[in-house]
Amino acid sequence: MLELTALTAFIGYIIYLRYYADQRSKAELEADRLREGITLYENDQYAQALAYFNNVIRTTPDSSVAYLYRARIYRSLGDTQAAIDDLNRGKSYDDTLAELHTESGQIHFQAHDYTTAFQDFDKAIFHSHGEVAEPYRWRGLTRQQLRQDMDAQQDMDKASRLDELGRRKALIQPPGKRAFIDRQLILNAGLTVMSGLILLYIIKKSPVIHWPYLWAAASAVGLGFLEPRKGWMLALVQVFLILVGYYGLVGPDPVSTHREVEVFSLFGSVGLTFAGSLIGSVLRKAYKA
Repeated sequence: MLELTALTAFIGYIIYLRYYADQRSKAELEADRLREGITLYENDQYAQALAYFNNVIRTTPDSSVAYLYRARIYRSLGDTQAAIDDLNRGKSYDDTLAELHTESGQIHFQAHDYTTAFQDFDKAIFHSHGEVAEPYRWRGLTRQQLRQDMDAQQDMDKASRLDELGRRKALIQPPGKRAFIDRQLILNAGLTVMSGLILLYIIKKSPVIHWPYLWAAASAVGLGFLEPRKGWMLALVQVFLILVGYYGLVGPDPVSTHREVEVFSLFGSVGLTFAGSLIGSVLRKAYKA
């Protein structure tokens, strides 16, 4: 039974790292995979970029990001109808990608189809959770054309506030230079050490496995909620602390009956730490959404 518990903990750890350590969205992961073609587009190498994304769409026909960038290439080459067709295909695979709606909204705006453009920018704001300035700015411009002056000004003000917020964040922590270990992670690591010591104490003192399991699960959910992206490190800290503390410091109970309870509590807590922190990260992600 002990071996099964340890195996379960190990499998949980692998799943944990696979689905928890990197919580970027599907579109973000896809954009990272297509970085070569995106760089070609950003450097105005349209012929090479077009060939690249044609090949991607041939091999991965449901790639919404590939359709987005091929549409941008078509726009740059002046073929707006081909761009709209690709944007619509991209939406059919992933309608939640805000950039698809922003791009099609810009095309409709330039064609003076302001009602359709407004709908596109409205969707872009919704799917970006109101955290991106560009859809607000374009919706504000569209509202100006629709003679919705008060609402237009509110959108423009919102875009300005988001731009200012982005500039402040860039000054505090420039893009590409963000430290993995920051002040917040250090503070949460301190909480993790406290939690691990309490868990070790409960493992030693509890005559049943229920209390250690309850504390391990509850504390791990809290760790995952506090650090949805880096929480795997906190989980490892807690697991390392209780294992080293148990075998290296306090030692197993000399009474065989209680020693078995301790060991089951220990390894069960390891598995629950991984599982609980994963659940906490999912809850945090759902809360932010």
